[in-house]
Amino acid sequence: MKRLSLIFTVILFSQMLQAQDNGDSYTSLWKEVLKLESEDLTKSALKLVETISSKAEKENNSEQVVKALLFVSKYAMTLEEDAQLNIINRFKAEIEKAEFPTKNILESYLANLHWQYFQQNRYQFYDRSNTESKVDSVDFRTWDLRTLFHEIDTHFQASLENKKELQETNLKGLKELLNQQKGSETFRPTLYDILAHTALQFYKTNETAITRPADKYEINDPETICEAYQFAHYDINTNDDTSLQAKALKIYQELIQFHFDEPKLELLVMADIERLNFVYQNGTFESKETYYEETLKNSAEHLKHNQISALYSYELAQLYYTQGRTYHAETKEETRWKNKEALALCDEVIARFPDSMGAEKCKSLRLQILTPSLSIITEQHVAVNQPSKLLVNCKNLSSLQLTAYAVNSNEIKELERLYPPEKQLTFIEKLKQVKSWSATLKNEKDYQQHGIEVLLPALENGQYIILASPEKENNESFAFSKIQVTDMALVETNGNSEQRYQIINRTTGKPVSGADLTFTYLKNYNKPYLTKKERTDKMGFVTIPLTTENWNDVKIEVNHNEEKAFIGEYYVNGKRETNTLNTISNQLFLFTDRSIYRPGQPVYFKGILMETSEEKSKVVADESVSAVLYDVNGQEITELEFTTNEFGSFNGEFILPSSGLTGEFFIEVDAFSGTANKTQYISVEEYKRPKFITSFEPVTETYKVNDSITVTGIASAYAGSKITNANVSYRVKRAVYFPRWYYWRMPYYNQAPQEIAHGETTTDASGNYNISFKALPDTSLSKKKPTDFQL
Repeated sequence: MKRLSLIFTVILFSQMLQAQDNGDSYTSLWKEVLKLESEDLTKSALKLVETISSKAEKENNSEQVVKALLFVSKYAMTLEEDAQLNIINRFKAEIEKAEFPTKNILESYLANLHWQYFQQNRYQFYDRSNTESKVDSVDFRTWDLRTLFHEIDTHFQASLENKKELQETNLKGLKELLNQQKGSETFRPTLYDILAHTALQFYKTNETAITRPADKYEINDPETICEAYQFAHYDINTNDDTSLQAKALKIYQELIQFHFDEPKLELLVMADIERLNFVYQNGTFESKETYYEETLKNSAEHLKHNQISALYSYELAQLYYTQGRTYHAETKEETRWKNKEALALCDEVIARFPDSMGAEKCKSLRLQILTPSLSIITEQHVAVNQPSKLLVNCKNLSSLQLTAYAVNSNEIKELERLYPPEKQLTFIEKLKQVKSWSATLKNEKDYQQHGIEVLLPALENGQYIILASPEKENNESFAFSKIQVTDMALVETNGNSEQRYQIINRTTGKPVSGADLTFTYLKNYNKPYLTKKERTDKMGFVTIPLTTENWNDVKIEVNHNEEKAFIGEYYVNGKRETNTLNTISNQLFLFTDRSIYRPGQPVYFKGILMETSEEKSKVVADESVSAVLYDVNGQEITELEFTTNEFGSFNGEFILPSSGLTGEFFIEVDAFSGTANKTQYISVEEYKRPKFITSFEPVTETYKVNDSITVTGIASAYAGSKITNANVSYRVKRAVYFPRWYYWRMPYYNQAPQEIAHGETTTDASGNYNISFKALPDTSLSKKKPTDFQL
């Protein structure tokens, strides 16, 4: 129940603000409320708030009425059992007697309360099927998804009623209800702006589980991404009253129309940019990226002498930057220079309109483009005194300074525990420096990340940290990686009773004999750490006999001819117990003469009892077994007893009851020795032998969405004659198959078939009939999903 407690802090208005000192009697009352609340005297605070509410209603102070209602709702979450439902009902009751503009504000609140309840309980609504009417007209918690979305839409639409009056209502009388920030009145100057943008948060959602009509609305017209003037006169025509996207576009259109003739262009441009981004994200038409880019260019050009055009230019630079991030040297070469275009556009905006909002955004984007990045990848082990390579991935860097620091195992552990990176750098620089060198990088000023191999010079045996940092460049980026220089490598072999390790030369592959191995490990995760020392034989092997205990966090130190190697972490499982006794298992096989029976029919069955020992099987003779027939309710009907013959088999029959429930019966067979059992299911159904059969001619063509399909069938009697002038009833169902990797990692999920057509036809003189239907996809899913049609 307390999950809705956050609702009143994140929706449109803030009820947690301390009342401003406006000189009236409400100020002292609200101070007393906050004092009681701080002392955890919730009931006393609630009582005082109700007093404020009564006072506000008598004085017709809508601002204080709404504020009191919000505080009452907040306290209800703590004090009441069914707070969610009661809060909604309080809002509905207040709306019934409220007048403009209080009613509009409360409608917006109520819509948001329903919307946030869905967001917190989304999984419950997804599991519900649609109903023709509300299960409970009052309790919204019992509704299906379609009903809830319709309710939310209804309240948001109600919040925007009396549009002209809302557009003329400023925010001076609502200061206590608004969580205002400095300068916010520039972007939301009227109550209409606030309520419209609040509704848009719902209408722009990507929730797609709601059932949609066959002619659902989609943003598939390139004209929706046109310039502001054209969009203000664009006809958004749709019969789909469930489309949230269509309603979002209509609100954007009304906002643009409202602010079109204002001398200050900020509100118009910002609403237009929001609309363009919404269409760009949700449009389904081809080449939408091209249309989006062209519209941004044209819009910026039309306002090029006004600093507000910088906002369009920023969006265009952001588009180029997004395209640049898709660059891949092998698969996406064409977007390589997009970051450079974005940077040039940002520089132009900053130079022309340095104090504009667009310039501030461009400065942030410019910093993202120019920020260098650096990472290095090394081999974990390299050969002693042999040069090797490391991989550098970098952006906006021309040269690197690389340093090798000697380090031991304890220092590596300490380094791995350090955070943030600045502490890691300080720690590394205090280590013993062994070698330092520089590397030149190829920087082509495309502001993309590239990978380049850099020489790692020969190093002596030991463990090292390789530190890389920009050379002669004023930035604090760095990267490091650990390596071990050794000629020895370890090969591990797992066995049932022993664990074998072999030390070999990593360059030649030859075994290393006479190497000393020191094992450090935990036994069954219990401290302290234990040690064990072994020496390799002439083939480089060390054998560890397994016990019933596990070795955990195993680290191995290898010493040979003054060379050391540190290898780990490993684990060694305990010895697997094998049953040396000769195990014997019995198995029953049961067969019936058919799988479907009529009531009263005999069921003939046969069973065989087998014995398996040492992977050899033989029949079991002279073994007593019982066979019991059960009905669909698991009630015993008949029991028979048998003794297996020399071939290990037995047979018998049951007579099915002539009356009672039909369905799935089963026969259960058990050996008296308790060594084997078997259950066999059969179906008992009332049926008549068919006198004719219907079939379809094979479909040899392939169809696409919205094609008209005709399927030909034939009806013929088992006697061989054609069935003429017969009525044929048919139903067409579709089943959609689509990938669903997140559901138990099943490769495909099969949606339940849905009926799309039905009807009747008549066979002709040859017993033939034709069925035609249209290949309509599932409207609640993407058209790209494969669909089967079933007749």
